Amino acid sequence: MLPDWRQPWTVRWQTWWVRRHPRTDAVRLDHRKLYIVPTASGLLYCVLLACLLLASINYQLNLGHLLTFTLASAALVALHATHATLSGLHLRARTSEPGFVGQTIDIDIILQDETSATGWRHPMRLGRHGLVMRWRDAAKGVPLAWTPGPDALQRLTRTLAQRGLQTLPPLELSSRFPLGLFRVWTVWRIAHQPLAWPAPEVDAPPIPQDDTTDPADAPARRTSLLPEPGDDDGARPWRREDRPSQVLWRRSAQSLAAGGGLLVREVPPPRQSRERHLDGDRLHGLDPEARLRRLSAWVLQADAQGLHYRLSLGALQVDAGAGPGHRRKCLDALALWSAP
Repeated sequence: MLPDWRQPWTVRWQTWWVRRHPRTDAVRLDHRKLYIVPTASGLLYCVLLACLLLASINYQLNLGHLLTFTLASAALVALHATHATLSGLHLRARTSEPGFVGQTIDIDIILQDETSATGWRHPMRLGRHGLVMRWRDAAKGVPLAWTPGPDALQRLTRTLAQRGLQTLPPLELSSRFPLGLFRVWTVWRIAHQPLAWPAPEVDAPPIPQDDTTDPADAPARRTSLLPEPGDDDGARPWRREDRPSQVLWRRSAQSLAAGGGLLVREVPPPRQSRERHLDGDRLHGLDPEARLRRLSAWVLQADAQGLHYRLSLGALQVDAGAGPGHRRKCLDALALWSAP
């Protein structure tokens, strides 16, 4: 907890920072978005210049004055060259397809040099070298090797930590080129929010055969579809692979008396619903996130089997469909679902 006297200042600082860096999907770097400060080597360099200047004045050394002001001029040129390393860059963000919670997705950062479009080159620009890109919550950055051309592509990865829309942390681009005396950087708050689907349940039960979402009831339902022992419907001649329990003895006796053979009961194939209903409201005993993981696994199973299915969970209703587009629609709905 911050002391009481620091809280108003912290709130003011955060408000100013958010207002100065609004979330966008594209940004152009200019003097209003770039920050530059001396590094530790730069501060030591300033101390060295001060010592040289004092020694030159004390001993009246003309060559000492020449050396001091020459080194100071080099530092001044390095200051502008370092700032020009990032000035004039255009940044755009492009994300890949959504992923499941726990997976990593690719986020492409496209850097475009305005020199290729306008032909104007900063007089102090010695090249775009030493660029380092990193998330502000990461300890280590990713070096970016600039290749001559209109665009440069840097692919970053991000782990999807939770379900739903992911707010990306600020992205920092910095450089210390050419002498390392100064560090220039910019902060970019990306507006795009990648989507994270619920992670499918591991070893999820199979999809229910009908509208009842309890797979344990499936054997009983299939058994109820078989004819009763006394039914004579579906009789056919006996075959070698038939079991004795399938023989219709009363009707077989009449057939044998008439010169025929044994008759057995024809077992119809289990009926399967043409449309599966993935109903999360009937998954009793599971918390909301566990239901989402179960439904996510069922959506993947139904898509792999090419089934026609619909999805429901509380106010969430997705009409029946099939194919990759329907799979994406269902997973998006589960990712954005919120408990009432």
